[in-house]
Formats: sequence, structure tokens, C-alpha cells
Amino acid sequence: SFCPGGSCIKGRVSLVSSCDVREPENIHRPPFPILLTLMDTRSVVTGALAGAAVATAALLWSQRRVSNSTGYPPRGAPNKPGAPVASSSVLARGNVAVITGAGTGIGRAVAKRCASLGMKLVLAGDIEEDLLRVRDECIGLGASAADVKTKICDVSCKADIDALKDLAFRTFSAVHFLMNNAAIQNNGQCGPYEHLDRWEKTLAVNLWGVVYGCHCFAPAMIAQQQPAVIVNTGSKQGITAPPGDTAYNVSKTSVKVLTEALQHTLRSTPGCMVNAFLLVPGWTITMIATKGNQRLQGQAWDPKSAQDERSYDGNFDPDYARQRLEARGAWTAERVVDELFSAVQTGAPFYIICPDNETSVNLDKLRMQWSADDLIFRRLPLSRWSEQHKAEFAEVQRLCV
Repeated sequence: SFCPGGSCIKGRVSLVSSCDVREPENIHRPPFPILLTLMDTRSVVTGALAGAAVATAALLWSQRRVSNSTGYPPRGAPNKPGAPVASSSVLARGNVAVITGAGTGIGRAVAKRCASLGMKLVLAGDIEEDLLRVRDECIGLGASAADVKTKICDVSCKADIDALKDLAFRTFSAVHFLMNNAAIQNNGQCGPYEHLDRWEKTLAVNLWGVVYGCHCFAPAMIAQQQPAVIVNTGSKQGITAPPGDTAYNVSKTSVKVLTEALQHTLRSTPGCMVNAFLLVPGWTITMIATKGNQRLQGQAWDPKSAQDERSYDGNFDPDYARQRLEARGAWTAERVVDELFSAVQTGAPFYIICPDNETSVNLDKLRMQWSADDLIFRRLPLSRWSEQHKAEFAEVQRLCV
């Protein structure tokens, strides 16, 4: 959606009285009532065509006005997203789900939801205790023990992903839902020329884990000739790329590009019944930050400092931790799963961008538009955080919230 406030034109800030993130015709409304006389009650077809013409003319008119007044290029119509490949039958009893990073967080929540639907599961992770705990939870939700397999898996190792694929197809003969979800982060502590070891580890897990997952599973999922879905977990940091954890940003930007190309290739392949989605969570209650601190701090890490799905500042009651984090604006992983499964059921949207209780949909749109405008207007990169533009962005953000 279009957010017109805050374009820096010739050094001046252009603001609107409110940030309506709908299409530009809400900013400049041309008078078209005379065209309504084209509606002839004797011809529904003629009326429908005239209405379409009015809508098209209004959109083109408003785009021209916006382009002339702010420097924005013309934009396409805000088409409702479609479903290139039908995927409504994927999340069904008896179908098979393979999930990496399944031991905690979003992966765990997806596994539990799949179990509640009667799906068969292959759960992959790097900590056996976590996987066995999730396996027990899935069985408690109705899955049979024979239908929930676990596997220790280093997603940065192609041989491990090959073995995961072999386990799934050998045991269940098909895979209908693949989620490349495993990831790590450095909690803002990995700049462009710092900590090469962290760069290598982050790209190995976050990017190569997804690349291996697609390479190993996609051909077999296409060949099985059944409706199927591949979900890759991205991040808003892979879209707006805030300063701090540059390695993480690069990895998630790469996952976005990979998943876009994957979806394009799948929908362009004759007879292919596989769809792909990019899941972009907001602030979600998981273990990823805690695990990052454990990895970076080593023996100095204090368990009482954790604020995650299991504990909060030394209180190890998961319900208490959830309540505290929700009060601060985080979503539970289960709410992210609601967004994901809704998209899979309807076949769209491809970009499953989740809000949270801290960041609204409109604010997400503003941030993404601003990042794209850095390119369009040739501003400084990451201009939101620059001395030249941060006050401008703050004012536009205030109007959009």
C-alpha cells in the first residue's frame, strides 16, 4: 500500500494530515460523477464495463497526480493476490509435514498445529531434548507415536538434509508440507566487517540451510504429483535491514530472494502442484534471542537474564513469561501459525508478513515503503537511522501509527 507522507523532495519534508495507507486515490479524488450516467439499467454488461473504465481512469489519474507531485513512479493496480497453485488440501489429516527448527518457537507451534490436524510429522532440530519434548506434545494432541519422527539435524550440512529427506520419504512416501525454519541470530552484534566467525555460522544456518532444504526436497515434492507447500521463514530484517546484525539481515534478505524465485519457478513449471510462501514473523515469543546470547556469551551467560518462551528474568514459569512478553507487544508463536495456515489454506498471500502488538500493519507498510524509497529517491542507505532523515521519518511514523 502507498504511504505518501514523508518524501524528501528538494530538501523539504512533505507531510499529509493523516497517513491513509490505502491506494493514492484516497489522497486525490477526481470528480467522476458524470460518468455514472453511463450506467444503463437496460444493460448490466455495459454498466459493468463502464464501472471498470471509471475505476481504471481514476487509478491512472491519481497515479499521475501522485507521480507529478511527489516524484513517485506510476504503480500497478492493487490487485487482490491470487493462488498460483491450489494448496487448500495440504494441511489435512494423513498428510506429511517436515519442519526444521522444530524444537522451540515457531517450529514447535507449527508441529503442534499439524499434529492437532492429524498430520504425520518429521521434526528436525539440533537439541534432542527439545525434539523429544515436542514429540510428546504432538502425541498428547492426538498424533500416534509411529507418526511422529524426530531427527537431530545440522541444517548447514547438506548430508544431514539429505538424510532428513530420506527419512521422510522412506517412512511416509511423500512430503506435503516442508518448513525451512531453523535460524540463529547475533542480537545486533555482527556488523559489516566484524566477527567473521559469526558471519560464517549465520549464513551457513540461515541461508544454506534453506538452500539445502529446497534443493533436496523440492524435486521430490514436485515428482510426487500431489498438492504440497514449501514455507521458508524470513524476517522483517530481511526487508528493512536495520543496522546491527548485518549478517542476519543478509541471510534473511537472501532467503526472501530465494523464496521469490522458488515460487516463480514452481508456478511456471507445467503440471507442478507445489506452492511456496515466505513467512515473515513480527516480534514473536521464541528462544532465538536466548540461544544467541548463550552462543555469544558462553560461560558468562546468565540464565536469569533470559526473556523467552520458557522464562522471564529468572521466573521459569512459561505462562508468566508469555504474559510479560505479550504485555510488551510480542505475539505468541501460535498467532504466527494462525497467519501462516490461513495463507496456506487460501493459497495467498505469498508474503505472510505478520504484525504484532508493538508494530501495526500500517507501520510495517511505512517501513517497507521507506526502505524502497531510499532507492527511488537516491537517499542515504538505511536513511531511517541517518542524522539527515531520522527526524523526518519520526514525524511520518507519528502520522501513520
